[in-house]
Amino acid sequence: MSARSRLLLVGAGLAAHALLAFGALAFLPVQARIALAFLVLVMLPGFAFVSLGARPPGGAMLAPGWALGFGVAWLGALVLATRALGMPFTILATASLPLHALLWGIVWWQLRQKGRGGLGDHATKRVFIARSVVPEPSSTDAPATWPRAAWVAMLLAAAVGSWNAGRLGAPLGVHTDSPDHIGTIRRMLASGDAFPRDAFFRDAGREGADPRKGLWHPEVALIAKLAAADPLVTWSFLPACLVPLFVLIAAGMGFMVRGPTGAAVAGWAWLLTYGGSLQEQYVREAVFATKLGDLLALATAVAVIADLSRPARALRLAALGLGLGTLAAHVYYALHFAMVFTALGVGLLIADRRWSPRVARLAGTSILLGLAALPYLAWRVSQSYGPVNAIHTETQGILWLADGVPVVSIGVLWDWFGNAWLLFPLAALWLWRAGRANPAVLYLLTTPLAVALVIFDPPVVRLLEPRIGYLLMRMVWMAPLAALLAWVLPGLVEALRRGPARVPAALALLGVAWLLKPALVDSALVLAHPAAQAATERPWGTGPWVDALDWMKQGLPAGSVVLSDPATSYSVPMHTGLYVVTLSDQHSSPNDAHALERILDARDALDPWASWDRVRELLRRHGVDAIALNNRFPSPPPLDYWTPRPSWFAASRARFDRWPAAFERVFDTGDFVVYRVHREALDMIDEPAPVRPFVAPWTPAEGPGRSVDAHLPAILRFGLSQDRASQGDTLTGIADWRATRRMTAGSYIVAVRFDRALPDSARPPRLFAKPARKLIERANGERYRFREDHLPVGGAYGVDLWRPDQVVRDSFTVVVPRDVADGTYRVQIRMLVQPHYANYRLSDYFLDEDYYTGLEVGSLTLQRRASGGAN
Repeated sequence: MSARSRLLLVGAGLAAHALLAFGALAFLPVQARIALAFLVLVMLPGFAFVSLGARPPGGAMLAPGWALGFGVAWLGALVLATRALGMPFTILATASLPLHALLWGIVWWQLRQKGRGGLGDHATKRVFIARSVVPEPSSTDAPATWPRAAWVAMLLAAAVGSWNAGRLGAPLGVHTDSPDHIGTIRRMLASGDAFPRDAFFRDAGREGADPRKGLWHPEVALIAKLAAADPLVTWSFLPACLVPLFVLIAAGMGFMVRGPTGAAVAGWAWLLTYGGSLQEQYVREAVFATKLGDLLALATAVAVIADLSRPARALRLAALGLGLGTLAAHVYYALHFAMVFTALGVGLLIADRRWSPRVARLAGTSILLGLAALPYLAWRVSQSYGPVNAIHTETQGILWLADGVPVVSIGVLWDWFGNAWLLFPLAALWLWRAGRANPAVLYLLTTPLAVALVIFDPPVVRLLEPRIGYLLMRMVWMAPLAALLAWVLPGLVEALRRGPARVPAALALLGVAWLLKPALVDSALVLAHPAAQAATERPWGTGPWVDALDWMKQGLPAGSVVLSDPATSYSVPMHTGLYVVTLSDQHSSPNDAHALERILDARDALDPWASWDRVRELLRRHGVDAIALNNRFPSPPPLDYWTPRPSWFAASRARFDRWPAAFERVFDTGDFVVYRVHREALDMIDEPAPVRPFVAPWTPAEGPGRSVDAHLPAILRFGLSQDRASQGDTLTGIADWRATRRMTAGSYIVAVRFDRALPDSARPPRLFAKPARKLIERANGERYRFREDHLPVGGAYGVDLWRPDQVVRDSFTVVVPRDVADGTYRVQIRMLVQPHYANYRLSDYFLDEDYYTGLEVGSLTLQRRASGGAN
């Protein structure tokens, strides 16, 4: 591209920024405005740094990925500047225009001073290529040579990823993190504060500060403001802009290990296997700070590794800029960098057998990055970090090897990689023997090893788990599967051409294909049938009650506090910008010491059988202005503490409707009702608390009951609606419980399990009974165990409220799976306290008597219905 053409593009970008700022492009579709705002706010300044020489190995084709990182760092620095000056960060939607023009002016002047004559000269296209990756070009000024098939394949991956993300959008359901982030961005725009403490709760105070929200969130807010787009629409569409850049960043690491072919493989591999497959939500979560951080951390690693292969000041500065962009997205990546670069340094020490120049270079770059980031990290720690949220600090996601010997659950490997995680240990020896001279290949070996040494090391887990909690489980995200595939697949294909290595290479390729088959099949289904994917997500989105949310946004005064169930509450700030009493499960800030209390307060305030004194106390404490009751869930949403059910909705509504002077109906569609609270009339209500229909007095004649754990409620009686059924039937059940003492607040769950004997009276060894059963089930195509889990009484009457003089009747339903075998099943039941991410024992993976084994309470006989003949 000529200097004139490049200058015209920069001018067009600045002009587009000005037109957006003054509303002259309002006629464009909102998605086009969002894309333009992203380009001019983030990518345009990012390319200024690329033009100064901070270009990735692989050439200009991969430069947009680095421009993203530089742009995030630059815009984040401007946000911090407004904070230091006491100004609302939202002024940057327009004020950044002259700053970007000044930045480009400096870039142009620098290039002219260096005699480069403009942005299009060969000298500005300098490419740094690791010696061990591809042959060094004859001229260091020559651009990298890309086979047409490689760059077409890579660009096709970027286009397919953008197309898929654009048509489906970011996941917005109540079981995702999107409502949390969008609600925060909406509060940022309303307040001009890049770090609001009242994103959800009007009375949050210091506890509302959230260490999970960095500089990327205000950057998204600025994109929404400049585009004149709703934050929800902006959040949903931005993955279409980011995914192709993520593909290019992944391709950059692939280029480092296998040249252009590796780049093409890595781009596709990232798209199809990130977080499992395209059927998972993770690729479409590209707008999330953690997903952005993942890829910018990878770009930083590419810069560091390229600088090790061919030291250059431009590459070292690029590593610093990309590293700062990563930390701007999320401070967690300070830990990420500490782990991966330390591991790489150890690997280089072993490979070089001494403190070599490469080790010294890596140490110097790491220290410079740490020093550059230290002021921001120190400020963020002092401003917001303080893990006191009981939901977050509860031990979870742990596998106990023995008492007091914890590691992170090995299930996280399958959750994130599927079967493909096996490639890391299987390829380790090959990586070391064939590629240790290349620091990029060494990175593929040392990074997963560092992760394993942290999350599967009991002393380290005991040290870190109280401090970072479930973030330990996220460390598996560091392992670069796409780059590993970029090394493995081309290497095996190349080996097929050699005589002696053909058979092993062919077998290895078949093995890799088998490991990747689930991800590839699932991804293909999503690409071919997006409507099916959207249909699976739609029931748990906010679409079913968006009309009520729209009304609340217009019909309730700004700053109102809305009381509702946790799932509905979670959607209110996202759509309306109003305050709520609670959020659901793990979505409050780690700083919020009252997160669990808020969930339980909302439960008690909406409890149809609570005393009016208790209701008044809670409405007053949280300053509730309106109450929203939602009965539009397709089934009770699976929440940790309590969940709305149709019976709860009917009872709550009937109670509020009896007192219209205190609870004025202002929106009512039959299955969703909003009340405006009148406190004066509420204070006049004098009515005894109604009797709970599912609670009866306990008498000693009923006995103390039985319990697996003496610290948990005991079972008194159990029954199913029928003792014979067929696959696909829905049964109802009841369990009568008694709390032998006052229970603490927590996430209680009831597990009802059904077991039958294995065919042919098979009795595998006890120590391997579970794996053996699963093998037999797979071989026979039928199951011999199934389970139903539910919250006790749906959480409507929390176990923490149960009294020893009460019997609580828990009603539930069981849907008999269609793939279970005929036979007589033993029925077991137990109650347990289970965190959001369950903890297991090592024995639970091998013994049939596992975490969910309970007390035997009956039997159920299953027999398939005879198929009907033709009429």
